[in-house]
Amino acid sequence: MAFLDSFDISGYGLSAQRVRVNTISSNIANAQTTRTDEGGPYRRQEVVFKAIDFNSVYNQALERQTNQLGYSDPLKEGLSGLKPNPAIMSVIVDKVVRDDKAPNMKYDPSHPDADAKGYVAYPNINPVIEMADLVEATRSYQANVAAFESAKNLANGAISILQS
Repeated sequence: MAFLDSFDISGYGLSAQRVRVNTISSNIANAQTTRTDEGGPYRRQEVVFKAIDFNSVYNQALERQTNQLGYSDPLKEGLSGLKPNPAIMSVIVDKVVRDDKAPNMKYDPSHPDADAKGYVAYPNINPVIEMADLVEATRSYQANVAAFESAKNLANGAISILQS
């Protein structure tokens, strides 16, 4: 593992949580949307994360973009031929899935989107659940920021040792 990998891993975590916060914001903003381009009410969306072997993905991208050899352990820290198990894992957004649960039907015959019986289909979004998810995503984002700051402090400490 290269010294600066923790910056990249925290960056992937920040990016993934940002997508999650954006998706939750979209759900909250559209909680009362009864009309979409697809037809019918807005459908709740949820982000699915996927863990990736950071070193493997990093080396493949490095070889593809620079035509250089992948990272190897220059200090020979590890035992020859052995890899840490589990590997250093980062996170990416695998996909954003749509929740196809039945919409909430409310009786409002004066609404322009009411059906023949006077019922309007509203998105199946619970603001309490969305807010709980938003708090969790915010905490995860803050944890990634803290990990990034810790790595930055370690790097600054190493640089100050080299300067003295």
